[in-house]
Amino acid sequence: MRPPQLSLRTAITVPFALLFAATVVLQAFMQHRQVQRLIDQESERLLAAITATSRSRLAEYLEVPFEIQRGIGDTIGRQGLYAPGRLEGVYTYLHGVFSEVYARHAQISLLSFGSQQGEFAGIRREPDGSYRLILKENHGEGLMHIYRQPVPGAVVASYPGYDPRERPWYAPVARAGQALWSPIYTTAGERGDITISAASPVYAGGRLIGVMDADVRLDSMSRFLREEALRGQAQVLVVDAQGYLVAHSEPGPVLAPAQPGTPQAQRTRLRIGDSASPVLRKAAGLLPQVEDKGAGFSFGDGDERYFGRVTPYQDARGLDWRIVAVLPESALLGETRAQSRHMLLWSLAIAAFGLLLGLWAVRQAVRPILRTAEAANRLAHGEWQAAAPDRGSALLETSILVRAFNDMAERLQQSFQQMRELLLYDSLTHSLTRRGLLERSQWAQPRPAVLSLVGLDDFRALNDSVGHGTGDRLLQAVSERLRQQLPEPALLARLGGDEFAVLHFDDAGQLSAPEMGEALQALFAAPFSVGADEILVRASVGTVQGLLASDDLPEWLRNASMALGEAKRRGRNQSVAFSPALAEHAFERARLSNELRQALEKDEFLVHYQPVVDLASGRMVGAEALLRWHSPTRGMVPPGLFIPTAEESDLILALGDWVLHRATHDIARQLDALPPGFDLHVNVSARQLIQSDFPATLREVLSASRLPPHQLTLELTESVLIDSDVAMRERIAAIHALGVRIAIDDFGTGYSSLAYLSRLAFDCIKIDQSFVRKLLASAQDEAIVAAVLHMAHGFGVTVVAEGVETTAEAERLRAMGCPGAQGYWFGRPAPLEQLRGWHAP
Repeated sequence: MRPPQLSLRTAITVPFALLFAATVVLQAFMQHRQVQRLIDQESERLLAAITATSRSRLAEYLEVPFEIQRGIGDTIGRQGLYAPGRLEGVYTYLHGVFSEVYARHAQISLLSFGSQQGEFAGIRREPDGSYRLILKENHGEGLMHIYRQPVPGAVVASYPGYDPRERPWYAPVARAGQALWSPIYTTAGERGDITISAASPVYAGGRLIGVMDADVRLDSMSRFLREEALRGQAQVLVVDAQGYLVAHSEPGPVLAPAQPGTPQAQRTRLRIGDSASPVLRKAAGLLPQVEDKGAGFSFGDGDERYFGRVTPYQDARGLDWRIVAVLPESALLGETRAQSRHMLLWSLAIAAFGLLLGLWAVRQAVRPILRTAEAANRLAHGEWQAAAPDRGSALLETSILVRAFNDMAERLQQSFQQMRELLLYDSLTHSLTRRGLLERSQWAQPRPAVLSLVGLDDFRALNDSVGHGTGDRLLQAVSERLRQQLPEPALLARLGGDEFAVLHFDDAGQLSAPEMGEALQALFAAPFSVGADEILVRASVGTVQGLLASDDLPEWLRNASMALGEAKRRGRNQSVAFSPALAEHAFERARLSNELRQALEKDEFLVHYQPVVDLASGRMVGAEALLRWHSPTRGMVPPGLFIPTAEESDLILALGDWVLHRATHDIARQLDALPPGFDLHVNVSARQLIQSDFPATLREVLSASRLPPHQLTLELTESVLIDSDVAMRERIAAIHALGVRIAIDDFGTGYSSLAYLSRLAFDCIKIDQSFVRKLLASAQDEAIVAAVLHMAHGFGVTVVAEGVETTAEAERLRAMGCPGAQGYWFGRPAPLEQLRGWHAP
C-alpha cells in the first residue's frame, strides 16, 4: 500500500503557493500604493492651483468695490457734491457713474453715501438691470424712501427711524478714519439683502463729512465662484471664521429659511454643516482640524473619496475668511482606477495558472521521495531498524537518498545510545545524573526513603588553588568513597558541580535523616588521596525523610536543596534536615527579596550616618553611611534582616550603587557645614568589588557628586581581602589610585594569616566590635586590641574601634592610644540633618 502523499507535497507546495500569493499581494499593494501616491500628489497640486487661483480672483473681485467707492468718495469731497440738506448732487453723480461707468461690475449692488448729519443717498441696482434711488433727508418727515426710479418720484417703500450712522458699514469707518470691510449684515429695505460693504471715510476741507459705501451681495459672490472656469469639478466655498457660509460654487442658497424668533442677521445665513450639499456637510467636521495655512484633508462619502484644502483669505481691512476647495477622486483618476483593477485581475489569473502548473510539477517530483519520508517517520517514532524501500530505484538521485538515509539511521542509533548514556550517567564520576536518578526512581508504591544532598564546602576556592584537573580527580574520589561506603540499598547521583544526591531506601525503618546526615559527614573525616596529594575537604548536607512516591522525587530534590542551602548559611560542615519551617523561611526570603526589589523601585531606602570620632580631641572627623529600609508595611526593617537577603540575590549590587551615589552626593552638598577633612565611610560588598567595571563606576560617582576622592573611604570586609585573587588585588589598587581611601572592616574576624596585609594598599583598620565589647573584662581581648594598634602604627595607618557603647570603653581605648572610634556612645545612626548638629557626649 502506497503511503499518503499529502504531507510532504503540502510541505513543499505551501511555500510555493505562499510565494505566488505574496508576489500577487505585493504587486497589488505596490500598484495601489503607486496609484494612491499619484492621487495624493495630483490632488495636492490641483487643489493648490484651484485655491491659489480662487484666492487671487476673489481678491481682484473684492478690490473693485473699494476702488470704485474710494474714487466716488474722493469726488464727493473735492467737488463739494454734498452739503447738509442737499443730497441731489450726490445721488445724481452716483447714478451717473453706476449706470455708465461701473455697470459691468456685477458684484456691486448698491452705491451709497451717509453723512455725519444722518442723511443718506444711495443708488441700488435691481435684478432686471434698472436702478432705484434710496434717500433719507433730515427735512420733512425724516423717512427713508425707496423710489421706483433713480430720481425722486413714485415711492416703493418708506421706513422710519433709519440712521446711516448706526449701520455696520458706517460706524466702524467713522471711528477708525480709514477704509474697512463691514461685517456681513442684512440691508434695510424691502429686499433685506445679505451683503458686505466696502466703506471709506469722505473728507471735505480736512473734515469728515460722511462715509461712502459699496455693497456686495453674497449671492453675487456665489455666482462668481460658479462661473470660475479653472475650478473644474471642484467645489469651492468661502466661510468666515465662525463657520458661516459666505459663498459657494454649488447650486443652492447660502441662506437658511426664515424662522420665527431668530435674529435677522443670523437667521438668513447657513453654517457649512447645514449646507444642502452632503459633501460639504461631511467636510464641515474636518475643517476645525485643518485651520493651518495650506492644510489638506480627505474623506469618503459613499463609494467616492474626496480631497480638500483650506486656505486662509485675510484682508487688513477687516476680512478673516477661509477658502475651501473639495475635489472628487474621480476627477483625478478618470479610468486609472478601473484599469488598475483589470490589471490586478489579469495578474491573479496568471498567478493562479502558474500555481496550478507548479503544483503539478511538485507532485511529480516528490512522488519517489515520499517513501523515504515514511521510513523517516517510523525512525522518528523509535523504530531504529526502519529503512527506506526501493534500493533498486531507477532514479539515481532516489537510490543515493535511500542509501544515505540508511547510513544515517544506523549512525543515529549509535549516537542516541551514546547520548542516552550521557543523559543518565555523569561522564566524570560515572554516577547517575539528575535525569538518570529520576528515571531509576520508578516504583508502584511509595517507599520509606531518606534523600540527602551533599555539597562540598569551599570547593570553588579549592579548585582555584589546586587546579581543575586535581579538582576533577577529587570529585571522582568523593564519588568512589560514597559509592563504596553508603549503606545499601542506595542510589548515588551527581547533580552538578560539587553537589551529590544520595537516595537511601529505608524499608526496615531503622534510619533517620539526622543519622544519615551525620553518616555522610563522617565519610569526609579522612582526607582523600588525589594522586600524590592528600586533600581534606568538608561537606554540608541537606536531608529529607518520609514515604517517597516516584512522582514526588522532584519535590524532594527541591526540599533537600532548601535544607542544603540552610546548612551552608549556618556555616561549614553542617547538616540540616528539611522541615516545613524551612520552606516557610525560603518563602519568606523570596517574599522579602521581592519587597526589596519593589522598595528600590519606590525609593523606600534611607541613608543614616554614624559619627566617627577622634578620641584625643573628641571631635567628629567623619561618618559611616548605613543603609536603612523604611517599609510601608513592615516599618523600619533591621539591616540584619534584609542585607543577607540582598547578598543572596543581585539586589546587593543595585543597593550598593544606590548607597554610594546617595551618600557621596549628600556629604558633598554639606561639606561646608561639616568639620574640615570630613571622611565619609561607605561599605562595599564582595559582589560589588568583583565587578570589573567597579573602578569606572566609582570614578563616575566622584565626578558626579564632586566629592574629593581623599574624603571617601571604602570599607572592605577582612574576608573579602583574604580570599582575593590577583584580579581583585589589582582592582583594589586601581581604587586606591583614584585617591579613595580603603579601610579593612571587621578586622580580627578572619581565619587566615595576616600576610595579606603586606600585599594590599589600605589606609585604615576598623577593630571589630566583638573585641571592644570584651575589652574591659577580657585580658585576651585587650591584648588583641593592643596588638592591632601596634601593628597599625607599624603600617602607618589609622585605627577606628567599632561598637563603643560606654564611657569606660571610650576612656580605655583613648588610654591605649586608639586614634578613632564609633558606636552608640558617640551617636546612633541618624539622618544627615542630625549629624550636622552633633556634639561630643
